[in-house]
Amino acid sequence: MTDNKDLPTDPPSDEVTVRCPRLGHQINFPYCRSENSGIPCFKTLDCWYNTFNVHDYLKDKLSKEDFENAFQEKGKPKVFSLMDLIEQAKKKKGKQD
Repeated sequence: MTDNKDLPTDPPSDEVTVRCPRLGHQINFPYCRSENSGIPCFKTLDCWYNTFNVHDYLKDKLSKEDFENAFQEKGKPKVFSLMDLIEQAKKKKGKQD
């Protein structure tokens, strides 16, 4: 990431989008900001850093705990998420039998 202190401090309008590396299509900032159960997606800083000063904006808007939860704890690798989903499905199927 580069220094973006010269960029606007407010997010762009909802019409401005960036390509989401996780979903594979264009997304606006409000989606990214609340994608993860009300806190930002862990990729938000990476995706929006060259559009506006997203780091300072979110640091100001989020509690310290929410900021740390969103950006200092990396998301699970997909394989672990898939394994969790498989286990949940097995448990659900076992309850149905």
